[in-house]
Amino acid sequence: MDNTWSVHTLSEELMRIFPNLGRTVAAYLRDNNEEETTMMQVSVLYQIQERSTTASELAKRRRVSLQSASVLVQGLVERGWIIRVPDSTDRRQFLLQITPEGLAKAETTRNQIVNYMAGFLEELSDEEVAAAQIFLPALSRILTQHMTAETTLDERQRALQEE
Repeated sequence: MDNTWSVHTLSEELMRIFPNLGRTVAAYLRDNNEEETTMMQVSVLYQIQERSTTASELAKRRRVSLQSASVLVQGLVERGWIIRVPDSTDRRQFLLQITPEGLAKAETTRNQIVNYMAGFLEELSDEEVAAAQIFLPALSRILTQHMTAETTLDERQRALQEE
């Protein structure tokens, strides 16, 4: 019997596994952080660390409503993890920038998650880790290409609507 997976089978397995991974990490964060820190907050801190951004750009990149992004941003501001700085090129806009406290929180939480996951990933064989070393960068490449293509398409559609 052939046990070779099709891309359809792979897709089904990813759909089954990713939510479980997310729930496992979220439960770990809930149980082991003195503050209620979420994966979403840590992810946003990393995005802002890479490049200052506006709340509306953040909403577009995360594919959430501006209201949802604004609520998330306000929570991060209140914790002192990000600040709003006037945009020098557009006085109507504010850029979100990570604070030293936010950077420390992002790094600490990231390290906690990596160490936690490494603990149960140690059960993988050397061959399984080698397979992941090939698969995960390829998956990341495809996702990045897909997201870039969608962003370009969204920008073209907005430009057409503005004409």
